[in-house]
Amino acid sequence: MVSMQDIADKAGVSRVTVSRVLSNHPSVKAETRQKVLYWVKELDYEPNLIAQSLAGNRTNIIGLLVPEIAYPFFSEIIESIENQAFYEGYSVIICNTHRSLDKEKNILAQLRQRKVDGVIAVPVSTEQSLSAYQRLQVPAVMITKRVEGFSSVYISHYHGGQQIAKHFLNMGFQKIGYIGPTRESTSALKYAGFQQYLSASRINLTDVIECPAPENMNASLVYKLVKQYAANIGLRCEAYLANDDITACEAIAAFRELGYSVPQDIAIAGFDNSLLAKETNPKLTALAQPLDEIGKKSVEILLSQINNQAEPCMYELESRVIARESTIRFVSDPQEKQCAAYI
Repeated sequence: MVSMQDIADKAGVSRVTVSRVLSNHPSVKAETRQKVLYWVKELDYEPNLIAQSLAGNRTNIIGLLVPEIAYPFFSEIIESIENQAFYEGYSVIICNTHRSLDKEKNILAQLRQRKVDGVIAVPVSTEQSLSAYQRLQVPAVMITKRVEGFSSVYISHYHGGQQIAKHFLNMGFQKIGYIGPTRESTSALKYAGFQQYLSASRINLTDVIECPAPENMNASLVYKLVKQYAANIGLRCEAYLANDDITACEAIAAFRELGYSVPQDIAIAGFDNSLLAKETNPKLTALAQPLDEIGKKSVEILLSQINNQAEPCMYELESRVIARESTIRFVSDPQEKQCAAYI
């Protein structure tokens, strides 16, 4: 059986240094850390996690709370977090809150009992959830939204809404609408930014197909709402921004059922740029959030707080519009193709 001393001999360091690398001690230089981890992998070393936990008063376990594990947007972030945590020597307990405050509180209580070293979360509420996270008494990083008092990794949803509005105007659309909730925290921000940019360009929002908040929403309900609305009111807009990629795809299906073609009759843009945006037909224009970077950065910040007791920090990432076929009606012109970011 391979021991820590074997790793130390191969790496040319002391046994204490190997121990520090395996326990993610911040004092080890990056170069030394990489050398030790190379020999850990090369020799197929299996550390005694229980002994390390008792010695270091750590479990090397992170809790991860998301609203919907199956939703493509969150599944991509989960994969990024899990991969980065594994690289850093941590395991991840993935928990699905289903946007329920009660379930979220119960999950946090269980994670506290399991003595996780820290938590990464999409909180159910930026107000009602916070006391439960504070009671954990371990570092917590919030993702996809800015939460005061906690480290947060997020994009500006307000600016994202503005970016889609700018894209619509660049495409020449004048009658523009929105599909989704308008009062839920992040939805309200993207809706406000979208509306503000249009207004500043002297374009009034033509139409809003209001949907329930995410906790009361599902894909089939979006389809029914859009189909019923369009059947009763008719096609009032040239282009719609949907609250997220799933909403956009359901809207496309509803409009098609009524005989409308996307993008020839109606253009649709999503928000997130999950895998769904690249796989749907037509491919979906979307506001791209850097999902992999959100995951990696959240782990980096959490571990810095675990190891160094770093202060909470706000980390805003850049977003951009990925233009695809769902908003571009004529793609035969080579110059127009160059203007669109086909991915």
